[in-house]
Amino acid sequence: MNVKYITPAVTAFTSDFHVDMEANRQIYDHLIAGGMDGILILGSIGEFFAIPQEEKKRMIREALAYVDHRVTVYVGTGGTVFEECAELSRYALEQGADGVMVIPPYYFNLPDSAVLDFYDTLAGRIEGPLLLYNFPARTGYDLKPQVVLELARRRKNIVGIKDTVDVMGHTRALIQTVKKEFPDF
Repeated sequence: MNVKYITPAVTAFTSDFHVDMEANRQIYDHLIAGGMDGILILGSIGEFFAIPQEEKKRMIREALAYVDHRVTVYVGTGGTVFEECAELSRYALEQGADGVMVIPPYYFNLPDSAVLDFYDTLAGRIEGPLLLYNFPARTGYDLKPQVVLELARRRKNIVGIKDTVDVMGHTRALIQTVKKEFPDF
């Protein structure tokens, strides 16, 4: 079996609540030395929601330059403003990210049709790999296997998912539903 280990990275901050790039470089080095095949920056544990857009861009630029393709780097680019999410996704990919991971809109419980429209529109506005981010405990709804399959059918740049759920059955259902048609998903 071909297995790769990609871990979400915490974000270190200075005492005045700005991103501490020196401390973050130490975190990246620690994860790489520990055998990780990839790092996800600005995910939930990376506190993406607490960092202003321009500071995120600086972090993305400096992190990608520092890691310098030693491992795969995915960047969380989700947010509550669609245009900012699209802009940050394009920026991360232009800076050399191996892909972006985007949590769907949160706060409101959305129907599947709205989630489909969100990801379909976003994937159409970026050039590069997009990973879905299913985190029902934070969004209030689940990216169902059929929704994920439909998104993979609509957009070739939707290439994977981070499935943050508390039951393995959901991930198993995703694999059984999506991998038949998209074995590399």
